Amino acid sequence: MKMKTIFLNKLVLFVVLCFCTSNISFGQELNTVEEVDSVFANYLLVNSVNQKKIIELKDNGPYNLAYVQKLNDSLRAENIFLLSGNIRYLNENDLDFDIRNEAIEQNFKDGSIISTQNDYSSFYYSGNQDPRKINLGDIEFINYSTPTRSVLHSIGVSTMFISAATTLILAPILNISFPKDQESGKLDFGNPNFNSNGYMNVAKVGLIGFATSIPITLLTKTKQYNITTKNKKEVDSWYLEKVENISNK
Repeated sequence: MKMKTIFLNKLVLFVVLCFCTSNISFGQELNTVEEVDSVFANYLLVNSVNQKKIIELKDNGPYNLAYVQKLNDSLRAENIFLLSGNIRYLNENDLDFDIRNEAIEQNFKDGSIISTQNDYSSFYYSGNQDPRKINLGDIEFINYSTPTRSVLHSIGVSTMFISAATTLILAPILNISFPKDQESGKLDFGNPNFNSNGYMNVAKVGLIGFATSIPITLLTKTKQYNITTKNKKEVDSWYLEKVENISNK
C-alpha cells in the first residue's frame, strides 16, 4: 500500500509539472508578437493603435468573419452575415472571402428576425463558386485562434473530461474490492469493501487535472478581433493587411 501511495503521489506531481509547462508556453505566446511568416500567413491583423501588435491569419483552418449589410428597404433594416472560411484576396477597400458556410440574420424594421444557414461545404451552390466580395468598412469582427491556442484549447477540454471521469468513475471502480466467501471460495458481491485512502489518492489526480484544465480552456478560447479600417485608430480594434506590406516596411 505504501508503494502504491508513493506511485500515485509521483503521478500527481508529473501531471502538475506538465500543466505548468503548458501554462508557461501559453503565457509566452500571449505576451509576444509572432514574427511574420509569409509562407504560412497570407494576411494579418494589425492593431490600429499599436502597429507592432500583429496577428497572423494562418490558413490552418477556417475562421469566422461577421459583416453587416445595410438596406434601403421598406421592410428590412439590415442583414447580418456570419461566415466561416478564409480570405483569398485583399485590397484597400474590400476583400474576397472563400466561404464554407454562413449564417444570415435578416432584421426587419418591425423588430422581427429571420435566420437562415447555408452549408457550402456539403452542397453545391452555383452562386458560391466565386469568393464573396466584402467591403472592409462593413466588417464587424473576425473570430480567430492561432494553431498554438487551438492545440492548447483541445488539450484543456480533453483533460477536463478525462479528469472528471477519473474522479467520478475510475477512482471508485479501482478502489472497490469484493471478499471471497470462506465456504464457497467465490467472490461475495453483496459485501463490497471500499478503500477510501486509495480513492482519495486517485481522485486527487483527477481533481488537480480538472482544476488546472479550467483556466487553460477558458484562456485559449477563440478570440474575437473587432475590425476597423486602416486609417482609423480605435482602442481594441484591428485592421487587415497583406503580409508583403508589413515585410517591405
